[in-house]
Amino acid sequence: MASRAGGAPKSLPDSRFRIVLEGFTLDLTISGRHVAVTDAMRDHARQRAAKFEQFSKHLMGVKVTLTIEGGRQTAEFVARARGKGELVSKAVTQDMYASIDQAAVKLEKQLDKLEARIRDRREKTKAKRAQE
Repeated sequence: MASRAGGAPKSLPDSRFRIVLEGFTLDLTISGRHVAVTDAMRDHARQRAAKFEQFSKHLMGVKVTLTIEGGRQTAEFVARARGKGELVSKAVTQDMYASIDQAAVKLEKQLDKLEARIRDRREKTKAKRAQE
């Protein structure tokens, strides 16, 4: 994190968080479109994002965008993965908390697949090197 001239680290705006769990650091940005994001919504999204700890090797940051259009409440998670671009998950329901939960589950499945691909690739490389 960049430091100011006085040496104190810059504080993150209210909608940006840094989750630190046992060496795992995740930059989390929560924003709302056509909705005022409440503290309860922020806490819920933060709790769901904290479950991505197991993917810490591959994950750099997550943006959560909460949107209300008509009666549809949408949660969108965009995760930046090291060397793999962005993974996007989106859920639309009548309840914002359910949308957050569903979008987080979808992103977790995508991260599982990414980790499996990386693990399989490493195993193939190790096997190839052992044959040589």
